[in-house]
Amino acid sequence: MSQSELQVWVQTKDQDGTVSRSETITFDTAVIRKPPPPKITSSYHEPMEIHWTSACDQLMHELGPCNVRHRSEAQPAWIEQDEGGVSGSFTLDSPEPCINYLFQVQCACDTSLMSEWSEIYTIQSAERAPIGTLNVWRDCGMLPKRSECVLAWKKLPMTKACGQIIGYNLRLYFDNGTHAAFNEPVESSVLVCSEAQCYYNSSLKTVKSFSIDTYNALGVSQPSHLDIQAQEKILKEEDIYLEMNENNLTVSWNITTRIPDIKEYVVQYKEAGSSLGQGLDWIRLNTSVTKVTIKGQFKKFTAYQVSVFTVLEHNKVQFYCTDVTHFVQGKPAKVPLFKVQSCGTTHVTLLWETVMMSVQNGVTPYYQVGYGKDNVFTVKNVSAHPQLEKRTIKLDDLNENQNYEVWINAVNQAGPGPTTTVLFRTQSSENIGANVKNILFVIFGGLGLVALLCALFCCWDNKACSAVLPSLYDKVPDPHNSNIIRELKTQINDSLAWLRKPEVEKISLSEIEIIKTSSLAFIPQTDKIMNEDGDDPLKDVLTEEHKNTHCGCGKQEYSKMVDSDEDRNEEDETGQSSWSSEEDNAGYEQHFMPTDLDLQEIEERERTEKRLRTNVLSVL
Repeated sequence: MSQSELQVWVQTKDQDGTVSRSETITFDTAVIRKPPPPKITSSYHEPMEIHWTSACDQLMHELGPCNVRHRSEAQPAWIEQDEGGVSGSFTLDSPEPCINYLFQVQCACDTSLMSEWSEIYTIQSAERAPIGTLNVWRDCGMLPKRSECVLAWKKLPMTKACGQIIGYNLRLYFDNGTHAAFNEPVESSVLVCSEAQCYYNSSLKTVKSFSIDTYNALGVSQPSHLDIQAQEKILKEEDIYLEMNENNLTVSWNITTRIPDIKEYVVQYKEAGSSLGQGLDWIRLNTSVTKVTIKGQFKKFTAYQVSVFTVLEHNKVQFYCTDVTHFVQGKPAKVPLFKVQSCGTTHVTLLWETVMMSVQNGVTPYYQVGYGKDNVFTVKNVSAHPQLEKRTIKLDDLNENQNYEVWINAVNQAGPGPTTTVLFRTQSSENIGANVKNILFVIFGGLGLVALLCALFCCWDNKACSAVLPSLYDKVPDPHNSNIIRELKTQINDSLAWLRKPEVEKISLSEIEIIKTSSLAFIPQTDKIMNEDGDDPLKDVLTEEHKNTHCGCGKQEYSKMVDSDEDRNEEDETGQSSWSSEEDNAGYEQHFMPTDLDLQEIEERERTEKRLRTNVLSVL
């Protein structure tokens, strides 16, 4: 019954029948009350003080004694301190800076039982400039050395941040000796942050090293420095040993050679196939440690590449060793590409793309390649190392002019993956000979065509080419000055000449001398100037010039011809005969026949053309 006295004791009896009885306790049932926990309502940073309220007033009771306990965020154990009276507040003396403190309170009402502990109330100690440096690293993908990398760093814990982090100062040092500084707030578009770490999502292809610090409202941390590229070491997979389960990754490595000036080890693990800056974590260790167990939630069927680096003096990074591990392995994916690269009579070279690590579902030590005919296959194992994007294999001892089927798959501890198949037929010797002839014909035909085009180009504006390329020149008969026509004219005027030279009957116009003049000679070397109407202003001038000048030589044209005795008599009356003058007799030859200087000029051009053709052919 409520608010009544009760007597309580405990009695025991053993196997011999002996009875034992405790003392009797008398108490009022009204004290069997447990009020709800109090609520912390306000606090102060300096001094660090909390205030709370209780439900005793609502229960129509006075506030009884209260207990307070506290601890820092990094400490597991609570520190309890009694707080008598009804003050409803507590002050923590001399709190450490940059630390979060947790508080809980429990109270009783009058003589009732103590309540449960209140909810945890957190107070941050006084803010100050950040302490220490950022834990920085660089992510260069699955390879230890790569031109594309991103900067990554772990966020400062509250004990070092000493307040709310506002941004980061970044300094980049380039290969050419220059540097650049950037201030990036935490909301910057180039910063990608998770709960524990951030990375700088910008290309650092030409960056040699970097430094970075962080700041809050009261100050800036010390900068961290690191080189981007790692100095490569010969890869030895036997130097590293990995064990992985769902919650732990154990990494150990051998120190086969002494590394001078080493400051620390960095163990990095990264999910295969993840983008730069993502799926990455690392831990720093002192030089006395060669084995570490990393706790975390690791995914099934996911490849993790684990690498060990050494950080030397001056923050230079050196790659040490690497390997790939899985928590649980599954069968690898299908080879994405498999094709014939080249094929002969008794051999074939095949090319395939390796399975990406993100879909290998395990460690792939080798590939299986099977080939044959009539359902009889030969299987070869091809090592998956080194890890290249594309691989080739050559199959020999094949039969000529035969059909073959070849398949390939990746293999790991869970078994072989799906096969990818390619069909081909080996060549015959006859087809190869014919193909060689066709190839040679095409090669030499192409060389001849190129040589011809080069010769045409070289000879286009050359007068000497008229002898080499007659098809480009017009045939211009000049009957006015031909000796044949003159002789024929003389014979016509002299009736007795027909009796003296009966062979003249055989003369025909087909024997008329031909003068070759390049049609290109009519084109001036300078660009043609056209007026607004499209007419050529030089046309009339060139036409008039052509009436008086032979296009090929630029000399006065000899169109004079004696057609009758009357013309001859007119010349005789002047005392000069067109046939008797030695200068006139030689005029035709002087006008159209080349002089010694012309011959030398032609010979020089022919020698130049010969040298050009020889040089062109030698280059081809």
